[in-house]
Amino acid sequence: MKMNKQIFFLVGLIGALAFTGCRKDFEEINTNPNEPTAVSTGFLLTSAQKATMDRVYDSFWGSRRGMQTAQYWSSNQYSNESRYQYRDATANGAWASFYAGPLQDLQTIIDLNSGDSAGDYAGYGDNANQIAVAKILQAWIYQHLTDAFGDIPMSEALQGVSNTTPAYDSQADVYAALITMLNDAMDGMTSGAGPQGDQIYGGNMDQWTKFANSLKLRVAMRMADVNPGPAQAAAEAALGSGMIIAGNEDNALFSYLSGAPNNNPINEDYKTRNDFAASNTMVDYLTSLNDPRIGVYYAEAANGGGYVGEVYGLTEANAAITMNDDVSQRGAAILAADFPGILFDAAQTHFLAAEAAERGWTSILSAEEHYNAAIALNMNFWGITDEAAIADYTAQDAVAYATAEGDWKTKIGRQKWVALYMQGYEGWAEYRRLDFGVLLPCADGALAGDGNVPARMWYPLDEQTLNGANWSAATDAGATDLLETKLWWDVN
Repeated sequence: MKMNKQIFFLVGLIGALAFTGCRKDFEEINTNPNEPTAVSTGFLLTSAQKATMDRVYDSFWGSRRGMQTAQYWSSNQYSNESRYQYRDATANGAWASFYAGPLQDLQTIIDLNSGDSAGDYAGYGDNANQIAVAKILQAWIYQHLTDAFGDIPMSEALQGVSNTTPAYDSQADVYAALITMLNDAMDGMTSGAGPQGDQIYGGNMDQWTKFANSLKLRVAMRMADVNPGPAQAAAEAALGSGMIIAGNEDNALFSYLSGAPNNNPINEDYKTRNDFAASNTMVDYLTSLNDPRIGVYYAEAANGGGYVGEVYGLTEANAAITMNDDVSQRGAAILAADFPGILFDAAQTHFLAAEAAERGWTSILSAEEHYNAAIALNMNFWGITDEAAIADYTAQDAVAYATAEGDWKTKIGRQKWVALYMQGYEGWAEYRRLDFGVLLPCADGALAGDGNVPARMWYPLDEQTLNGANWSAATDAGATDLLETKLWWDVN
């Protein structure tokens, strides 16, 4: 009898479990509403934007390489990197953080909004618009990487465990893909809602269109000397669209906040150390032109003497001799917590348009008009709004388009270099492409390369060990993985 009761109990329990297992709301009952299983694509977009800017402005990739190689800053200490002895860890960190961080996050946004579950993510902005913004930002990052290293993984990148050793695409193929990516992004945009989590344009798709066209213009001009036909077509399409970053109100800026962890990395780094001062290259050039931007870019030397640049490319021993108070430090605006990350600004657009005009391509204004507009817009960006002062600056024989030294590449290149301050990699890229002079040899001699300003960066050491076969194929077994190896578009 006791055994029968146990059997009946077990049968009843099994029946109850079976009944419960058939309930249609079982999944709802066992789902914690406070732990969503689907990530918000808005969070991914914010994370990708911030991670991109954080790397561009960090103390190693952004400062020791970007800002120093363009000779905007000199080292107060640890100056070997101003002599091109770059740390392997810096390239490793940048390469890994771009690919595994923002590029992958942006690809996730594209994948989630493209698959069968796209409807689950439509609440974070129109699916097509989320994809478009992600592609535009990917294009910006890929251009940043290829202009630093040369050939890079692109077509086989971002595939996760399915391909951990992606092949390298030639820089020519990368550039062609950038044009396609930007065109696809713009063609796919709709009148629907922009993406949530957008800290650059707040989901305004018209602004993203202007950014995409302006970026396409930059891509086009950078390959103008090696692939002129497609370059001209892309440039004229961008300028003819009527949707470009033409004024500072359209600038693509990432907004930092006043406190950690959302302040500009330069500000955070400066709280505990000060490794950089004004470069004598830039200070001397600005001083020679009575450029009013010098007071924003830099501070006067604390010990008097006005604006004094730290000599560029000193040994660590010689750099240590110069006291910080004897040279100009970075300006207060640059060190501010909320100094914005600059992805693209109106001055760039007008300098690019000036170049297009000089090449005989269709532009909006003449080369001189675009050139003057670029200078004025950059002055305005830095808070210099006195029209008379700006006019006096551009009227100088050394600045005026009709009388400034050199050919159009030199005229545009030098003023563009000044305007690209705080965009170190862009300043360096334009120096390599336009060959406008100005940058100086290292005062105490280069420690790596051929003694000239580097033509590229070494690939990360990790690529040799983790993706060795493809690194070897891209570099002729390491023979071309040199600072002096020119990039595809660097033909002058």
